[in-house]
Amino acid sequence: MIREFLKSPSGLAGTIILVTFSLISLFVVVTFPMDYGTKYWSNPKYWEDYPKLVPPVWYNYFVPYKLPQHFVKDLTSPSEMVDNVKKWVVEYKFEADKFPTGIIFKYINLTFYGDVPVISLKVKRPDGKEVVLLDYDGGIPPPRSGEKAPYVRFVENPRTIILISDPQAVRKVTVFAEELGVNCTTADVRDAGLLPYIVFGTPISSKCAAESFKPLKGSYVFEVEMVGDPRDEIGLLRLVVQGAVYGAMGTDYLGRDLAQGLLFGFPVALFIGGVVALLATLIGLALGIISGYIGGKVDETIQRFADVLNNLPLLPLLILFVFVLGRSLFNIILVLVVFGWAGTTIIVRSMVLSIKTSQFVEAAKLAGASHWWIMRKHILPPVLPYAFALMIFAIPGAILSEASLSFLGLGDPSIPTWGQILQQAFDNGALQNFAWWWILTPGFLIVITAIGFVLVFFALEPIVNPRLKRQ
Repeated sequence: MIREFLKSPSGLAGTIILVTFSLISLFVVVTFPMDYGTKYWSNPKYWEDYPKLVPPVWYNYFVPYKLPQHFVKDLTSPSEMVDNVKKWVVEYKFEADKFPTGIIFKYINLTFYGDVPVISLKVKRPDGKEVVLLDYDGGIPPPRSGEKAPYVRFVENPRTIILISDPQAVRKVTVFAEELGVNCTTADVRDAGLLPYIVFGTPISSKCAAESFKPLKGSYVFEVEMVGDPRDEIGLLRLVVQGAVYGAMGTDYLGRDLAQGLLFGFPVALFIGGVVALLATLIGLALGIISGYIGGKVDETIQRFADVLNNLPLLPLLILFVFVLGRSLFNIILVLVVFGWAGTTIIVRSMVLSIKTSQFVEAAKLAGASHWWIMRKHILPPVLPYAFALMIFAIPGAILSEASLSFLGLGDPSIPTWGQILQQAFDNGALQNFAWWWILTPGFLIVITAIGFVLVFFALEPIVNPRLKRQ
């Protein structure tokens, strides 16, 4: 049976798709925390250092210019230490044809023993010039009355300096622009966001505008110095140069790494599809066997109820019940199961009606076998393979239904799913901003998953249905 299944082109293609998706799902389950949705994906603060709404890195291969990649460097210990001066050094290689969008400097767990330490930041450019971005950090709270050393600051929330809007950094860069021969005011630099252009560029005119600079490629060395007590220390120091491309799938409007959200969507989609299809098929199989074999009023009741459910418009009912019950994964699965068993019941009943008139069933009745024994031993085995095929066919329907609910804003907000990513894309102007990477990828994954299960069903159907096999 397996050999015959794999000989089918649709069976082989579907198997490759589903095995690949299953391996990705297993990888996500092993490596991602189960609370990823609430702790990371839905936490805007976690993504504050990421670039907002930028395409993936491989986009650079399809455009005539090279966009700068997002750069993040974390340091946990100083690069140099002389007496009461500690120095952290970060090298950044800039080889793009466009400018970065900003620079962020942050640190956490600052510990000092005397006066507030003096923390400064400067950058040495490839042309040998040096730009002082900060010569002190005035945002460090001094020791409070009655507080004893060591003094610890920024334990839970890091000290974050967004240089493009920091008054001191803007003043320093304005002075440097004048050294380059560009006449700017601090208001010009701040309002036009010129800090990255001045730091990473060389002027081609004296006009204070972005187009007056061209990228200065090469190695930039950022130096952070802390002057104070020799025992003073910083737990973690981070330098971020915000780029215009990021990761394998780009980012959304909050800066979230879409590759992570899409990866987490794999096990969620397969879990929803698998659980809904399994439960709905089991219910449909049981009711179909009972209906077809028992007959009479039992058959009439089950079939009329199944006919009603099978002919009701599914999506409006899903929207109504999920809206009433609440937007949780459990409620979505519950509603999909409640409205998903009817089709299986109708098909299984028709198969049971032909099986129960067979000679081996009649012989079992004459031998005194009970109805339950006959249904378990003689009715269920020949029906089970086709029920399995029906379950496979039901999985993409469940996945598409969940995606539809998420797209309409009725999905579980604590879990990233492909439908939810699509919904957020349309709600936050992905079409207007031509953020194609935010729309095409989740849509493609939804479609290819559904196609994989449909291909498997098409390959299974001739195997489990002898009539189709003969044809």
